[in-house]
Amino acid sequence: MQPNEQELAMALRGGLRGRFQGSFHLLENAFEVLNDQMLHCVTPTQYDALHPLLEQIEEQLLLLRRLSEHAADAAVAPVLQQLCTPRPMELLGQLREWCVLFNELTLQERVEASATVETAPGMQVLLTMGDDTLLSGLLANLLSNSLSAGGAVRITLACAPGQFCYRDDGPGLAEDARALLQDGVWSDRLLEQGGLGLPLVRAYAAAMGWTLSVPEEKGTCLQFAVPPCTMDLGSMVLESTGVT
Repeated sequence: MQPNEQELAMALRGGLRGRFQGSFHLLENAFEVLNDQMLHCVTPTQYDALHPLLEQIEEQLLLLRRLSEHAADAAVAPVLQQLCTPRPMELLGQLREWCVLFNELTLQERVEASATVETAPGMQVLLTMGDDTLLSGLLANLLSNSLSAGGAVRITLACAPGQFCYRDDGPGLAEDARALLQDGVWSDRLLEQGGLGLPLVRAYAAAMGWTLSVPEEKGTCLQFAVPPCTMDLGSMVLESTGVT
């Protein structure tokens, strides 16, 4: 991707996210004011009767906020897939950087979540074909999905020759979500919810030539078979190892 093209794509994504964030900030403030006014201006019996409706409004605001975040990614995803060309990359180092950043952010926000990298014995690098921008979109959506389930969550990025596996110890994926990831089949439930995170993960993986499977395990487990590559460093040539 050329610098000006990448800047344009990121500007589109950032602009959409900014507009959504501003609107939801106003809606959330209005909701808090309304809730406070009702708490002090109506009788306890009336408040108890109206409180379930307020809870439904709050749940829908959270759902719409999540949808807006995915919509910004979805708007720029086709552009990224057309402009990004998979090239040799060292995946393990990038995953470690993402874990450090994720753990710093969750610590600052006091969120009970952590991410670690696990590797096969003696593994120092994981060479494959990929793209930094597409990888960022894939990981951002996976981490967001793990956090959205609520509660404390531990995330593991496991690497082996020719493989990268994303795991968490959360409630896991529903059967229709697994079908959407593996086969691109939408259920009525997912269509109603309007989730975009899972299709984006599938699209980013496909754009890099990664093969996605979803084994049946506790929590969430997404396994990516990553293609081999050869990296020419001038003074030496590094060749990735195959799946073991």
